[in-house]
Parts: sequence; C-alpha cells; structure tokens
Amino acid sequence: MAGTDGKKRKRARDEREDVAAKSQKIGGDVNVTYLEPEGLHPVLLSAPGLITPSLPFHAYSKPKSTKSTKSAGNLPKPTTHHLTLHSSHHQRVDYTATPSTTDQHLTHYLGIFDPTTSTLQLVPSHHLTLHAIPRKNDPTPSDRAAKQRKTYTSQREALGREFGTKKAQKILDSRTVNAIIAPTPKGKGKTSDVQDAILDSIAENTTPAGNREEMEQDLLSSKPIPRPNLQAETVEDVYPFSTLIPASDLRLIPTEDWLDAVHSGEAILFSHRFPAKRVEGIAKSEDMEKLKALRYMTLLLEFHDVLQTAGRGGKKVPKKEVMGQKLGGWPGQLVESVRRLFANERGELGKWELERLWCWVCALGLFVSEGWRMEMSDLKLDLKMENKQLAQYFVELGAKVSAPSEKDREAFGMSKAQASVSRVARLRLPLEFPKVRSGRRR
Repeated sequence: MAGTDGKKRKRARDEREDVAAKSQKIGGDVNVTYLEPEGLHPVLLSAPGLITPSLPFHAYSKPKSTKSTKSAGNLPKPTTHHLTLHSSHHQRVDYTATPSTTDQHLTHYLGIFDPTTSTLQLVPSHHLTLHAIPRKNDPTPSDRAAKQRKTYTSQREALGREFGTKKAQKILDSRTVNAIIAPTPKGKGKTSDVQDAILDSIAENTTPAGNREEMEQDLLSSKPIPRPNLQAETVEDVYPFSTLIPASDLRLIPTEDWLDAVHSGEAILFSHRFPAKRVEGIAKSEDMEKLKALRYMTLLLEFHDVLQTAGRGGKKVPKKEVMGQKLGGWPGQLVESVRRLFANERGELGKWELERLWCWVCALGLFVSEGWRMEMSDLKLDLKMENKQLAQYFVELGAKVSAPSEKDREAFGMSKAQASVSRVARLRLPLEFPKVRSGRRR
C-alpha cells in the first residue's frame, strides 16, 4: 500500500508472528521421555465454579479390579487405582475430589519441560473433579438426648391414646391443650390460626362414637385369634370358613379318603379323640366345609404333638426329617404352610404363637360343632390341658363357657358324674370379649 509520498511502506508486524518467531527460536529437537515415579503420582484437579481451597486433604484409594488387589503393597497408580481426596477442615463445607465418570477410557499426563536440555518428561497423573458439599450441623449430645426423650414420650402418649382408659386419654388431651395455649411473654396466651386448627382436630378426634369400633378392631387384631366379624348378624358369620383356613390350603386338604372309608364302613385311625368321635357324622352329612375344617383341625393337633420343648415354656418345630417321618401322610406343602402360619422365622413358637395355635383349634372345634356349641372334654384331653386353661381360649374367641345344663347333658349323652367335670363352650350374639386389663394402681 502506498503512502502519501508515493513510497511503499512496510506492513505492520502482527504480535502473533512475534510469538511464533520466538517459539521457533526455541525449536529444535525435543527429547520426550516417559517417567513412571516410584512414589506418589501427581493429581490434576478440576474445580468447575469453585475456588480451590488451601486445605489439607486425606487421600483414599481403591483398586480398579481384582488384579490390582494382588499388588496391594504398591502405591496407588492412575492405571490400577481410583483415588479420592476429602477434606473436612473447613468450618461449613466438606470438599471431596472424585474421578470423573467421563474419564474411564482416558489417560492423563503431566508434562515437565526443561528448556535447558530440551527434554519433556510425561508423568501419569490422576484426574479428579472437586465438589463442595455444605455440612449439616451435628447435634450436640444434649440435643440428641432431648430428641430421644421426646421420641419415648411421644411413643408412650400414642400407646396411651390407643389403649389407655378414658381417664388417661383425658389427661393426655389436657396436657396437649395446656401446652398449646400456655401463655408466652410475646403472645400473652393468645392462640394463632395454626394452634386453633390443632385444637379443633383434637376435639374431633376425641369423640368416642366414631373411634370405638376402630379401637376394638385394633385390639382384636393384636390378639392371637382369627379375626372376628364384629358386624355379623348371625353366629355363622362371626368366624366364616375363609378366615379359619387360608384359601391356598383348601385345595391341599384331602377328604376323599375319609368319605370312602365312612361310606364303606372301614375304620379310620386317629391319634385324637375330638376328630375320631365326629368324623362319621360330618362325613355322612356331606358338609364339605365342616369336613375340611375337621381335617385341618386334625393336622393342627398332630402338628402340636410333634413340637419339641424349647426354652422358657416355648416350643420349636423339629427338623424336616423328623417332620417328614411323623407327618408323612400329609401333603408336604400343606405342612409347610401350617409351619409358616404358626411358627416364627426361627421355627419357634413362643407364648403368643402357642396361644394362636390353641385359639385356632378351638375356633375350628366350634365351627364343626352343631350350633357352635361343643363339649370340651375331648379337646381338653387332646391338648393335655385343664378346663380352666382351655376355657380361657374360648373366652378370647368371644364364647361363653359354663357347666352343662340338663339339656346339654342329654344332647351329649353324659352322665351326671361326667357333667360335673365337664364344660360347654357356646358362641352367641352379642359377642363378649374379655376386657383389657389395666395396670395396677399405685
């Protein structure tokens, strides 16, 4: 380009050319070497959006594969170990540097160039990404103790509201109301909208009419008895057939052999008096529900007999080999279902599980009896109990136990001497369950 005087002037030099010229001056042969240090390897740290803190970090390593574990004595290398850095020296933030998931197939190097000797050393390095996580304030020991006490208190209050007497529930409600409307220096005892809503909910929840049936259902569900139908209008609907025998077990209960034996006049061998005296009458009536219930009751009685003694008055299920020998005539799947229904995970029956088994046997006995009325002598001998203990489980089912009347004595064909030591259990409406015992007054 010409100037005003007509002479050509030189083009201005670009700064990039100066840099390139200087770079070229350094040029020449560069000796590149690969260095594998014997000690620790350097770390390339990426901190997107963070200022790298000047804090000490603790290093943790983990082998990438089982092959790397064999060389556990060596220091962690980028090719064999994952490296993690962590620091909690900051007052409010925890810093953690972890390997990036996008670097699984990449190898990072740190280059060290010496211009005097024109050598470039490449050193394998770990590549980590730094993250900052705000730390939650740890509760002090006093705060933890107060929180634990509060938890215990709330649990006791919940139990008191569900199972306590009316007097105890009234005391709990008064405590809640007093705690809400307690006068404060700023509020001067006035309740806020939230507090008013809580008071209204308390007033609604303490009405006895709506919660009485729910409380009764909860109490009965915690007892070791089949779940009764409190809305039943007839005795037959209190413990229906579907609640006494699981639906999955019905198809496994055999009945054809009993029917064939009774119709052909063949004898059926029993180990218990109760089913032996009733099988013929039920089989001839062709009531299949009662026949299956009697067969299932027979299995429960035999299952009860094979139980072994355990500690503290409990029982335990014997090994499968012993069960197979003593209950070999029953389908194995049905026996296993009974074990799961009445024994715990360890194959043991404590006090609650045993009472559940006994109550189930009593409920089945009432089901197969005429008019839900049964004489208890045979079952007492089968379970090896006294009248008082056996009567307790019938009472838990809502039945009434009394001495046989003259009509009962004639119906069961008992003599006066037999009637004097016998008891009769009846299930009638309305049901009367035993009341929950409250604690002793102090």
